[in-house]
Amino acid sequence: MRFVNEVALRHTGDECLIWPFAKAGKGYGHLCIGGKPVYVHRYICELVHGAPPTPEHEAAHSCGRGHLGCIAHGHLGWKTHIDNIADKIIHGTHNRGERAFGAKLTEADVREIISLKGVEPQNKLAKRFMVSKATISLINSGRNWGWISEEAKGAEA
Repeated sequence: MRFVNEVALRHTGDECLIWPFAKAGKGYGHLCIGGKPVYVHRYICELVHGAPPTPEHEAAHSCGRGHLGCIAHGHLGWKTHIDNIADKIIHGTHNRGERAFGAKLTEADVREIISLKGVEPQNKLAKRFMVSKATISLINSGRNWGWISEEAKGAEA
């Protein structure tokens, strides 16, 4: 708590301030308050900006370095989950597409699958890319890898 009060809350620079103590599995700093574990960035966000507008709001990082333990209060603010995910996509820290754990397809594969929609049967595409027919269908409908489908639509226009 001493570090929070004497360093974190007094930090005025634009650079990230990295939590130097215990971190959770994803790299976010944590500490115990009243015997209860809390994320440091969320605790500091509440100290500086007040309580979240709703219980669903998340303490989001404008710097994109929350996973590295940034607790700079100038980088923190309350955002909805959707807004926080959008920030992660902008920062390149969201694990989607081929960065997702267990991904079998690359963006190039998905672009090829989309380009072959209606040209080659889904079951043949599924075999060629070693995925299920349902995966091919979800890609073609834009429910999986939707941002690639949107890029393809934009290129056609």
